[in-house]
Amino acid sequence: MKIEVSQADLLHALQQTARAVPPSSPLPILAGMVLRIHREGITLLAGSSPMVIRTGIRIPMPGLPRETEDNGLVVPARTFADIVRKLPPGPVELERTDRSMLCIRAGSGLFRLCGTDSEEYPAAPEIGRPTLQLRLPNAVLKSMIRQVVFAVSASETRPILTGVLCRSDGEQLKLVATDSVRFASTTSRIEQSGDTPPFEAIVPGRCMAELAKMLQDDHGETRIDADESLIRFRTADMTLSCSLLHGSYPPIDKLVPARPSCELKVDTEKLLQAIERVTLLSGEGCVVFLHTVSAQSAALVGQAAEVGDVREEVPIETLAGETMGVSFNGKYMTDILRAIAGGPLMLRFYDKLGPIAAEPDTGTGSSSLYLLTPIRTSR
Repeated sequence: MKIEVSQADLLHALQQTARAVPPSSPLPILAGMVLRIHREGITLLAGSSPMVIRTGIRIPMPGLPRETEDNGLVVPARTFADIVRKLPPGPVELERTDRSMLCIRAGSGLFRLCGTDSEEYPAAPEIGRPTLQLRLPNAVLKSMIRQVVFAVSASETRPILTGVLCRSDGEQLKLVATDSVRFASTTSRIEQSGDTPPFEAIVPGRCMAELAKMLQDDHGETRIDADESLIRFRTADMTLSCSLLHGSYPPIDKLVPARPSCELKVDTEKLLQAIERVTLLSGEGCVVFLHTVSAQSAALVGQAAEVGDVREEVPIETLAGETMGVSFNGKYMTDILRAIAGGPLMLRFYDKLGPIAAEPDTGTGSSSLYLLTPIRTSR
């Protein structure tokens, strides 16, 4: 089995697929990836539960007899990628010379890489009867994931919070993430295939983060299929399959009190830049104090013991309600503001213990909401 592929295309496919290679595993074979050469080109596959990535490179070879195709060869993923990364630009020839050897030729170099027959590699999970089928433009899906995935929990004490809640009602797709201090949600209209009933699932945050990195946001679309245990994201040349988390996600429908005591509109970028500067002197807990100065201005204050303090004002576009003052984690607020694509931002405050709500004005058919639990201080 022999095929020729460009170094750039092969390296891109290897980098995409290698995202599913676990950093450590009791099964040594999972440190490898499956390479299969067939009549349509090349397929690379890596990973096991909870994430499997399959990447293809189309190089049709209609003259290749079907009986010469095989199940593939498992080669060391990191070594394979390192070799291809160091190759000069241009064509790369791949040839499986026997059941356990891959030859890589490029320029004047010849590499012989030992492998294992793919029959020993764990089988990739398959979707059963899908309960969700929909399509989204890559740019929309990538943007939605980035708007929420930063808020998933990094702690395994509540495993369900390490995932992103995906909820579809047939007309809209909603993504939600929270670590119990931050809350992020975004909603977008969808094009759903057929008469699919409402769907709800919890996808591991790591899988969603890797998917966002892989999606090309300038063109194409992603097809999403899911059943009770597995969700699959499929684009033109890549498929990511992910095992779902099982459990009850915290209630999300009544997190915001009915009426804010203060509501103000600011520019997202100006507020972000100001908080980034104030957090330089906000102490070990990254505590930032925000309070209204006038109808046109709000002040941000930070203080680091034995280092110094800082005060900076941010212009307010509109202000309604009472004057307010509240402390919060500056880093967490920065994460929220970075997830927002600029423009006007409505901030709502309820009391010193109520959540801080941030709602960007997207000017599109989508909507987003962010909540941040304030920090109790003596101010």
